[in-house]
Amino acid sequence: MEAAFMAHDVPMCCQHIDPAEWQRCGGAELGSAEEWSYRVCGMASLRMILLALGQDAPSLTELVTAGAAMGAFSERGLLHASVAELAAGLGVRGQAEAVPAEDLPGRLDGAPLIASVTTAFPVDGRRGGHLVVLRGYELGQADPLILFRDPSDWGQEHDRVRLSRLAQSYAGRCITFQPVDTAAGGSPECRSAARNS
Repeated sequence: MEAAFMAHDVPMCCQHIDPAEWQRCGGAELGSAEEWSYRVCGMASLRMILLALGQDAPSLTELVTAGAAMGAFSERGLLHASVAELAAGLGVRGQAEAVPAEDLPGRLDGAPLIASVTTAFPVDGRRGGHLVVLRGYELGQADPLILFRDPSDWGQEHDRVRLSRLAQSYAGRCITFQPVDTAAGGSPECRSAARNS
């Protein structure tokens, strides 16, 4: 049976920082690449958004050092408003906001977004703490599959989850983005796609 999706083309970026890049781009001043690799899901997600929207994307280390310089990292994690601010400085307007889970598919029509979930979408009551890119959804379904890019190790092997399961680990907060003006040269590639279920 064929399933139809609305999907944005979003390249995968991993949150593990290359030690050579870390040294070359000044990350060593912040600590070890290995230590930071567990804290940069949001910056890896921002990098995916920039690439998806046709913008030049700094390296993961450059995003981390820029975020650290602006105070984007707190003890609880990455400040969503700082991600939106950093994106704006790189040519993409974003906004940190509360979006109910049931509204996520409709919000994906214009551009992919970054959502706060728990790694692997558990159904044990935990919410948030990990950022992923939501990039599309299954058409015509009450409980659609949501297509995502997750920069974690787990996410390298998984790319879709039912909205009902996502909702159980979703913190209710995300960073939404405005599509880049296609007349100015940026063009998010959106398509309806058929895929076997």
